[in-house]
Amino acid sequence: MKRIYLFFIASLFLVFTGCDAEDDNVVNEELPASTIAGLNTFGCLINGQVYVPEQESFCLDCEDAPKLQLTYGEVFEEYRFSLGTFNDTDGDVSIALELFNGNEPLTEGLYSLSQTILETNDTPVSNATCSINKKISGEKIESEFYSNENIGGVLEIIKIDEEKKFISGTFYFSAVDGNGQFVNITDGRFDVTYNSF
Repeated sequence: MKRIYLFFIASLFLVFTGCDAEDDNVVNEELPASTIAGLNTFGCLINGQVYVPEQESFCLDCEDAPKLQLTYGEVFEEYRFSLGTFNDTDGDVSIALELFNGNEPLTEGLYSLSQTILETNDTPVSNATCSINKKISGEKIESEFYSNENIGGVLEIIKIDEEKKFISGTFYFSAVDGNGQFVNITDGRFDVTYNSF
């Protein structure tokens, strides 16, 4: 009986400690499907690793940091698209995509994810940012990355439904931190309902 008990304890130990360290950093094994129905999905690859917005179940103040939020509309006589995502599983990652389109509403088509110079005060604003504090593809990253006039990507709006208030599209971009380290975001897709400004 004692031998069976020791075997049971050893088995439990292996179950709880035998996971590969890489497994702790996989948020989800596959990206959500590309859809155009307002299903509130978002996903991309960060340096080859799957990223989807997610919050730990014990999140105490989730109201202040929603995992997925899209705001679109006219603000101060200018159309703006602002998509933010957050994941706090085994570290934290956030991605933000911003489009400023002057006095013209966005339409289905391609938009640059480099940077925008705001006409009101000539301030450059990154159209794509990524903040990482976790292991990505086996490498610990602790930095904030920004697109700029020389590096960025493309966001394609595939569908805007103003009646059901959702926007669907795809994107990719590269961004750089203050030390010259790059991050590559690929295979991005989103299908998100939006709030107005």
